[in-house]
Formats: sequence, C-alpha cells, structure tokens
Amino acid sequence: MTGTIPEKLLKARPQDYVLSGALLLASFFWLTAPSGAGSAVPASAALSAGGRPLAALPLDRPARRTFSLARGRVTVEVEPGKGIRILESDCPAKVCLHHGWAGHTGETIVCVPNELLVEIEGEESEYDAVIR
Repeated sequence: MTGTIPEKLLKARPQDYVLSGALLLASFFWLTAPSGAGSAVPASAALSAGGRPLAALPLDRPARRTFSLARGRVTVEVEPGKGIRILESDCPAKVCLHHGWAGHTGETIVCVPNELLVEIEGEESEYDAVIR
C-alpha cells in the first residue's frame, strides 16, 4: 500500500464543491473588476512659451484662448471629453495643428517656431509614453 492514495480521499465531498465554486466566483470578480490603471482624469493643461508659463487651462470646461507668441498668434481649444488642441497657428509648417487632441496625462503638443509647449497634467499617467 505504499504510494497509493486511499479511495475515500479521491471522492468529492460537498465542501469541495463549495470551495471550488467560491474560488471560481472570486476569480471571476478579480478578472472583471476595474484595475484603476489610468483612471485618473487629467486635471489641466499647462501652456508655456520659451520656458515662461502662459496659462493653466482646466480640461473639464470648454475654452478657446489666443496667444501672441514669437512668430505670431496661436489659438488653443479645450473641449471636455476630448482634451486640448491647437486650433490655429501662424507657424510656417503647421505641424502642431496635425497633432489633434491631447487628453491623457503626460501627453504634450509642441509648436517649435512659436516655442509653445502644451503639457497635460494630472495625478497618474495611463501610459509610460505616447508615440504618434
């Protein structure tokens, strides 16, 4: 009898079914529960030009602001749920206009000729880096 398992230990008991069901239910809730990663809503967009702060625009209220900068005028637009974007710019290539909406914490928009930097600030970032 060495190395054999007694027959009564191989039969399932009611407690085994209860334990299996509880473990299955707990694993289901663990897998479907929101993780909280990236759930922080970005608070505001910090705008700076040439290293000097220009404005801090909250992302939960619509806004449109125009700034006179190094090479001309730049208009930024905030729309809740979308984020912030550069709507108009007097820069030559207008690359900053093609970035689109920035709405995630840590995301940036740059207008190099106007030395404008738009940074999304918040508590935590959903991503380590954003590449477009």
